[in-house]
Amino acid sequence: MADPVTLTAVSMGMSAGGGILNAFGANQKGKSAQAMYNYQAGVADFRRKIALQNRDYSLQVGEDTAERYGIKAAATKATTKAVAGASGIDVGSGSKAEVAKSEQKVANMDMATIRNNAARRAYGYEVEATGEAAQAGAYRAAGVNARRASQFDVASSLLSGASSVASKWYQASSAGIFGGRSNDFDIVSDADMTGVEFA
Repeated sequence: MADPVTLTAVSMGMSAGGGILNAFGANQKGKSAQAMYNYQAGVADFRRKIALQNRDYSLQVGEDTAERYGIKAAATKATTKAVAGASGIDVGSGSKAEVAKSEQKVANMDMATIRNNAARRAYGYEVEATGEAAQAGAYRAAGVNARRASQFDVASSLLSGASSVASKWYQASSAGIFGGRSNDFDIVSDADMTGVEFA
């Protein structure tokens, strides 16, 4: 069986090693949590970019659709005018002129509706992009907080290990394992008391 000094030294070494291992584990846990949050932030950033691309695409599709509709409406108007002109009707006055104006108004309203619908879809993507940006920021903040919390856990583990080592050292020292006295008071034997008078 090992002597008390060796056992005490091993116990103190294990306490110190445990504290260091716990500190290392806490540090790795913090790094891992921060990496996970940074990954999630990256995914949110990617979704934000896609939402912004969808916004731009929606606006472009709306504009293209409105232009095509405008061209089609202009062609219809021109055809109506040509047919009326070929029939000998004066297209610049009377009901034919009013019909042409009405056709133009309807075409303008339809194109405005197309653009408005595209703008609404684009706004939805803009809101989505803003939400993803906020989510990415929240993930990054959570990562920083997880890393900071792990640093406190590292310090706590090291202090706990040091406290355990100090406690074991004090217990061993008080028990006289390291060659010191068992306590701070001298033990007085009966022989030492010979000749001492008490009042």
